Amino acid sequence: MSATTFVDRPVLTERPHGRWQFWHTPVGRPRWDRPVLLGIAALAAVLYAWNITSSDYAGYYAAAVRSMSESWKAFLFTAFDPASTVTLDKIGGFLWPQALSARIFGFSNWALTLPQCVEGVVCVLVIHRTVRRWRGPAAGLLAAGVLTLTPVAASMFGHALLEAPLTMCLVLAADQCAKAMGTGRLRPLLLAAVWVGLAFQAAMMQAWIIVPALAVAYFVVSPAALRKRLGHLLTAGAVLFAVSFSWVLLMTVVPKDARPYVDGSRDNSALSMVFGYNGFDRLKSGWNIDAANSTTPGTGAAKGASGAGGGAAASAKTGSGRHVLGQVGSGVKTAPGTGLAKGGQQAQGGGSHVAVGAPTSGWLKLFRAPLAQQIGWLFTLALSALVLGFVTRRKQPRTDPVRGGYLLWGGWLLTAMAVMSAINVPHATYMAALAPGLAALSAAGVVTLWRVHRRHEGSPLMRSQVDRREVTALQGKGSRAGNGVWAVLRTWLLPAVIAAQAAWAVYLASGHSGWVPWLIPVIVVTALVAVGLLAHGVLRARRGEDGPDVPSGPDVRSGSDASRAPAHARVQQYARARQRARARRIATAGLIAGCVTMTAAPATWSLSVLDPRYTGSAHSASAGPQDSTLGTPTRLTDTQRKILDYVERRRGSADYAFSAGLFTAEPYIRLGGSAVLPLGGFAAGTEPVTLSEYQRLVAAGKLRFALVGAGDSVGNSETARISRWVRSACEKVDPSAYGGEAGAGSGSGSGSEKGDGRGSGGGQQAGAGAQAGAGAGTGAGPGAGQSLYRCSPASTSA
Repeated sequence: MSATTFVDRPVLTERPHGRWQFWHTPVGRPRWDRPVLLGIAALAAVLYAWNITSSDYAGYYAAAVRSMSESWKAFLFTAFDPASTVTLDKIGGFLWPQALSARIFGFSNWALTLPQCVEGVVCVLVIHRTVRRWRGPAAGLLAAGVLTLTPVAASMFGHALLEAPLTMCLVLAADQCAKAMGTGRLRPLLLAAVWVGLAFQAAMMQAWIIVPALAVAYFVVSPAALRKRLGHLLTAGAVLFAVSFSWVLLMTVVPKDARPYVDGSRDNSALSMVFGYNGFDRLKSGWNIDAANSTTPGTGAAKGASGAGGGAAASAKTGSGRHVLGQVGSGVKTAPGTGLAKGGQQAQGGGSHVAVGAPTSGWLKLFRAPLAQQIGWLFTLALSALVLGFVTRRKQPRTDPVRGGYLLWGGWLLTAMAVMSAINVPHATYMAALAPGLAALSAAGVVTLWRVHRRHEGSPLMRSQVDRREVTALQGKGSRAGNGVWAVLRTWLLPAVIAAQAAWAVYLASGHSGWVPWLIPVIVVTALVAVGLLAHGVLRARRGEDGPDVPSGPDVRSGSDASRAPAHARVQQYARARQRARARRIATAGLIAGCVTMTAAPATWSLSVLDPRYTGSAHSASAGPQDSTLGTPTRLTDTQRKILDYVERRRGSADYAFSAGLFTAEPYIRLGGSAVLPLGGFAAGTEPVTLSEYQRLVAAGKLRFALVGAGDSVGNSETARISRWVRSACEKVDPSAYGGEAGAGSGSGSGSEKGDGRGSGGGQQAGAGAQAGAGAGTGAGPGAGQSLYRCSPASTSA
């Protein structure tokens, strides 16, 4: 079967079979559809799961996953610690699949990564189904392949990142909305609203990026009457808000003393956390990672910090458990020959990291490295497809499903691009919001461009009613203008897009020309071959069409010449048919070369995740050459283990092993499975435990030990007051008692940091002088040692 047939029309030759025989193509589809789809899904599964046993942790989130896997209360409220003292600084619905996986398979890096791998394969299968219904089987397969080979997706679905469940839910929502557009039924539209609401539990307001596209597409295209369409949209909107606000409502109606404190808010309000800290505050021009977590708005988190751990770059001390960017053995992965990120720097004081040096501002950041190299390879093709789609369908009825698909996917892509251009993007993982729309439009673009390019030859493609509508507009203009501008445009649009794509790919790849030296030559050569073959095919076809006219019936002449005329006409017709067939084969070869041109660079970036050096991290999805990725330790340091063993042997019936700053507590919760009372939160101003509450816990025998850093007592926060009280009222434990060096403190923490740009720096760091910072523990800076204290009920009378 030729590639021309593959793109142009389905071959309906499949027989019925059992539903369990998933490897067989269903009736009504071309026989190559299901095998190719299974191959693409297998490739996606390999890419996403290749490094599953070596994928790293995002320490802050992984600690919450362990807590949620051990406590159903922590699971429901998405709490950071097993005792449900404080929530994450966002709705933690994206951790529910990870927590269930950890509960079933045990807590490990692969158990936390497995749900994302499954979600990635689901995305590939669903986008195939949606685009196949919209633009045919070839387009569906191309969309699945493009999404699989999108660099940010190849990295994201292989790590425990929140954008994975977000993307899956939004793709499922688009699938149901597309079904509702074609049928005018309410049920699939309600299912789309439910999926968007579930996506809200994973990423909050980021899930609503798709809502305008869904609403406009359904309103414009649905065959239902106007009043019915409005009623359906209002009903779906009510369902969407009900599902979206379910967790917020839960946190609102449950008494505050019966639920965790809401991190990311200063008033213990879920609404404030969702729509302020994680919402509209991101649109402020001065917003950045550190400022979002400083005690004083607009100030950096490092200001006023006293040795507050600076996250992964705070210390280079061997064995300290903290990481320095680019330092060997520090847990940071660096790609050979890349060095530090241009925008990356070591966080100091209470600072944090912008992963992989991604630009955080600027309206053109999506078209610059490194973000463009993770998502933007096919921008030219997708945007060209969107314009061409509206041009070719502009005269169709309101209910035209093809134009509705362009409204849906084009609206998704353009809305996501506008939002991501307006906000400060901390790292490349945010670019996953563009991936489905980009994949769908790119696939539709290839098919539409090919159909328009082939129209002038009278190919079998014109036998399809849908294809005939596809080119009606351009055909009409071409016939009126003869060989004018529209005819030229119709003929040379595909070669022009391929050439533009090649130029764009060379521009983006030139920043890492030394990484894969053969990539740019391959792009240039295949582009020249594609344009040349397409042009040659056009010229051969025109020569065939412009050949001499031959009579098709009996000639008026007499004798042998007249008798030979019909036979001569058949010979000429056969020759023309062969010439057109040869031209089609040449053009098909040009199309294949063009597809190689357009996908060579993103495929190279995506396939690089098979090498652990280029797979990204649980802090930021990034495939291909990258300056640095933050690593998280997978075991406690010797000092941490000694502290934990000492405390566990002596805690008795106490509910908590000890208290500590949130990030100091993180490795003990994540790696030690210990019930540590976290003080402060991820965001500045979060105070889940007051001094009076802390004293009541000590008086009741529920808390017997405290781990206090040298700078934890600075400031006026509740954490600082607690630290000062512990130092004055509790007995300091000699480090030699648990195997440490006398006077050395307790060493450092895990060096894990959130690193996801959604607010960072530790709730008790900036201004409050908290020691926790963005690293788990201190000991990394001057005077940053920690001390262990033993508290007794008698201490509360001091």
